[in-house]
Amino acid sequence: MDKIKSLLITLLAVAVVIIGIISGDFFTSEHQPSGRQNGSDYDEVLIFPSDRYPETGAHIRKAIKKGHSKICTIDRDGADERRKESLKDVPSKSGYDRDEWPMAMCEEGGTGASVEYISPSDNRGAGSWVGNQVSDYPDGTKVLFKIN
Repeated sequence: MDKIKSLLITLLAVAVVIIGIISGDFFTSEHQPSGRQNGSDYDEVLIFPSDRYPETGAHIRKAIKKGHSKICTIDRDGADERRKESLKDVPSKSGYDRDEWPMAMCEEGGTGASVEYISPSDNRGAGSWVGNQVSDYPDGTKVLFKIN
């Protein structure tokens, strides 16, 4: 069942790309290739799958609406300190993780970050997914997060 689901998702993704290329708008401003484009403030765009991680997606969406940055400047070395700062006044709660936005790996994170209690599976799955997506990006890369 999982293999069939993965195959269907892959086929759907391929179809979307083909339709985008055929329709001629694949490289519009929303679908630009990597690298800073037209003087933008970001280097990469990451489409976050809120269908897979709904609690995290909802938290990111709310935090951005409240004024938190939608751009994450990757700075892995400072993540531990920013995590301590963002979580210091938010006690842990049994059965929940504390989700932060901006994330601790982002220069924009730390003091003043939005923190919400969410299920551990959603939080950790989302964190793993994001980490995998940005693993090849060097520190200093500015990533624009879009929530699908």
